[in-house]
Amino acid sequence: MNIIEIVNKQVLTIGNCESEPIHIPGSIQPHGMLLAIIPASGVIRYCSANTHQFIDKQPAEILGQSLAAIHPALWEKVEPLLDAENSPFHPIIAGDLQTTIHESGEFRILSIEKRLDQINDPDYAFDQTRGFIGFIEHSRTLKELCQNIAAETARITGFDRVMIYRFDKEYNGEVFAEYCREGLPPYLDLHYPHTDIPPQARELYLHNLLRLIPDVQYEPVPLLTIATKQEPVQQLDLSDVGLRSVSPIHVQYLKNMSVGASMSVSVIMEGNLWGLIACHHSEPLILSSQQKKAALLQGHFLSSQIRVQQVAEEHAVNVNVEAHLQLLLNQIDHDEDLSQKFEQFTSLLSVTNATGVVLLHEGKIYEKGLVPSRDKVLGLIRWVGDNVKSSLFSTNCLSKRYPDGVTMSKYGSGVIFHAMGKPTDSCVIWFREELERTVKWAGRPDTALQKKAEGKPLTPRKSFEIWKEMVKYQSAEFRASEINAAIRFATSLQNHFHLTYLRNEENRLRVLNERLQQANQELSNINWITSHDLKEPLRKIQLMSSRIVYEGGDNLSEVIKVHIEKIRNSASRMQHLVDDILSYSMMNNRNNMFTLGNLEPIILEVGAELEEELAQKKGLLSVQSMPQDLRIVTHQMGQLFLNLISNAIKFARPGVPPEIYINCQVEKGRDILEVALPADKSFYCIRISDNGMGFEPRFNEKIFDIFYRLHDRNTYEGTGIGLAICKKIMENHHGAITASGEAGRGAIFRVYLPVE
Repeated sequence: MNIIEIVNKQVLTIGNCESEPIHIPGSIQPHGMLLAIIPASGVIRYCSANTHQFIDKQPAEILGQSLAAIHPALWEKVEPLLDAENSPFHPIIAGDLQTTIHESGEFRILSIEKRLDQINDPDYAFDQTRGFIGFIEHSRTLKELCQNIAAETARITGFDRVMIYRFDKEYNGEVFAEYCREGLPPYLDLHYPHTDIPPQARELYLHNLLRLIPDVQYEPVPLLTIATKQEPVQQLDLSDVGLRSVSPIHVQYLKNMSVGASMSVSVIMEGNLWGLIACHHSEPLILSSQQKKAALLQGHFLSSQIRVQQVAEEHAVNVNVEAHLQLLLNQIDHDEDLSQKFEQFTSLLSVTNATGVVLLHEGKIYEKGLVPSRDKVLGLIRWVGDNVKSSLFSTNCLSKRYPDGVTMSKYGSGVIFHAMGKPTDSCVIWFREELERTVKWAGRPDTALQKKAEGKPLTPRKSFEIWKEMVKYQSAEFRASEINAAIRFATSLQNHFHLTYLRNEENRLRVLNERLQQANQELSNINWITSHDLKEPLRKIQLMSSRIVYEGGDNLSEVIKVHIEKIRNSASRMQHLVDDILSYSMMNNRNNMFTLGNLEPIILEVGAELEEELAQKKGLLSVQSMPQDLRIVTHQMGQLFLNLISNAIKFARPGVPPEIYINCQVEKGRDILEVALPADKSFYCIRISDNGMGFEPRFNEKIFDIFYRLHDRNTYEGTGIGLAICKKIMENHHGAITASGEAGRGAIFRVYLPVE
């Protein structure tokens, strides 16, 4: 039989310290023995080297044997519980042995110790609970409660020193409360670096809630197993085993502190390791299972009350903060000038317990309390705008985040920054001044582990003399209630600014609307003048010109006749221009009534009106089926097609008979790319194409501008208003009109009318 040890002999260095496999040491403490069995058969696969001290059998006698054969009484008690969930604090009693069961992969681990308890007091837990309720009733703060629990734990267990050890965010430890025997130096308020309890140890504390080292000077007992060629030897996970041997670094650490026995009880809040009940004794100390259960109960009591106490303390602060916040929110609703309003914000500092506050809005800075210089504040605002993505930024140590934070630490070590839109445009900043404090460390934190020569193991520091650190550039931390109050105030102020802006915009638009109405009224007056006062003189000019020619007859020279004809033509063009301007201005007339109508009769009527001009050029007008029952202004639709068809006839290529085709199809708004129309609506696309002169594509949109002409008026008659009228008509009908042309190849106009 080849029996071997599985002791982990890895040498720790600075590089691998935090990965020390403390869960698989391959050894145990000597106050108990360990068996690892296969649950189905009870065969013992591992055992500790000290089995003879507990069951009078050597490892060679029990490895590979069944527990039923080795210790029938113990197997009888253990066998029914191998697949059950077991508590390490409710041991199985078999004679003078007490056993706890743990699961470890495919094995069940039996931790076996000598039985110390002879009498179980049924009232013990009740008395302990009653005592703890008394602590709760008489403890005004969390610190007082922790102090009482430290004293009670010392009374229950007999340890010389009991500390309530609290972790910060970086897992540096602080002795938050302490009981120590008279004559011992106090450790209260001392701090310990996070390296004293590495991450893997903290993780185990979440699972193994009580850790006892009865004798720090112990010699580890190796675990043994049978080596075979068929199966490689594997380590045994002892994460949940109380007998698990301790890291040699931690043992040396305790020896350097002159500790003879140690116990730690985990204090867990909301699934996280809040701290420990850490117990030290100057000499070895064995605890009964009842004492261990009592100590564990103290840890449970404290865990249950930490959040309660913190909520109570937070509530007291929150009540004060909420009162100031409500006062501020009421003041925001007033309509005074911001400079006056800011002076009335007397609670602006108290709402976050700040020492200074700055408000930036519309290019102006408002200040209250102790704040850094304006240049420093503006620099911070620019940095936040460039580097912080969220609207909220808070810290109690600005120098760790902001490169120039040290220069403004006197009044701005702590910051709550809330942007109200773009940070460089509008924001509110609460400042807290620097709070210098001295932290007392139990030895220099940077010497927690000391490096030895190559190949030699690390050793913990030997000196625990108080080392003082001056902490600078930090403020008191902001509480959650203070940050929430800042968010609520800044959000309310931002809403107020937005509503003020909307009210101002509403007033501005109201004034503009009044001016627009006045301008429209004046335009209506101009239209009246145009339609009456200008048309009458033009009519008289044309009438008198005709009369002069008629009455003068042959007495008029040819030169005079030519001049009179020019006068008549100019008056006629002006008459057309006045008519078109009047038509354009009347497009939005409220008297334009929408009715259900059909396009085909309207287009055919226009064709009949232009029949003579079309016949003169031997042209063709083809109209396919048009939509019916459209909501239209009939005379406007007639004017639209009159303008489009007459243009097609007018701008025919010389010598080429005009061909005009009009057809219709339905298209989705999302498929119409030439113009923006509602994507989810359908439109009738009426296509008017010709084979005329056309135009270059760069004029596709320009031709709809009022008074814009592509050709000289002496070559082609017109006012340049016709297509602008067409565009206006389509806007009135919630549609659109587009044009596309090619010089010498013709033009295509598309009219889009909504499908009701």
